[in-house]
Amino acid sequence: MWSLLLLSVCLAGPPQDVMPLVERASIQVAWSEKVRANGAEGPAAVVACRDFAEDLVLCFTVPEGEGQRMVTQADLEAWACDMAVVEQRAVTAVQEGMSTERPQVVPVEGDTRTYLLSAEGDGLDQAALFSPEALRLRFGGSDFAVGIPARGVLVAFALGDRELETIVTVGIRRLWESLEDPITPVVYGWNGEAWTAWGEAKPGGGVNRPSGDPLARPPD
Repeated sequence: MWSLLLLSVCLAGPPQDVMPLVERASIQVAWSEKVRANGAEGPAAVVACRDFAEDLVLCFTVPEGEGQRMVTQADLEAWACDMAVVEQRAVTAVQEGMSTERPQVVPVEGDTRTYLLSAEGDGLDQAALFSPEALRLRFGGSDFAVGIPARGVLVAFALGDRELETIVTVGIRRLWESLEDPITPVVYGWNGEAWTAWGEAKPGGGVNRPSGDPLARPPD
């Protein structure tokens, strides 16, 4: 009886309103310490995440009260599903947030050049991270990079114009320094298979760009 019940729950899958959340890797330890201090233990004190990119992890959230809470290993056990099933449902849901209007085109102040920004804070701002080739089309097929300085904020810009790269990358760092729920000042590029760290603004100005070509596409 119990095996049939678990099977039916797994086939039903996680809740429809589960959402993906790319976060700094350190959140796993910080979150566990916080909930353990409030009495949580075992799987309920372990957030369900997987590696996403350098220093980033992919986690999930579900609504709770008027906000969102992190999905834990205890949730996966209750749903009787592995994380791959949760990820598939969550990513499918958030991809609906991608459109030709989102992220929206924003002009650089006092300039004719532009970048893309999504900052609605509705849980869909990271949609472009899960549709990178669709985002590439927004830049005419050119290489591009993204920044997620804080929850609810995604910035994307075309690569190739070093001045624009510096302007936007420095802006991403300033957002990371000033906004609540900061994630990372690091900027990532898509190489066709994975997000790769591209560069980061220096605290005093300018940009540290990695040596070599981190966006080189893997061989076929």
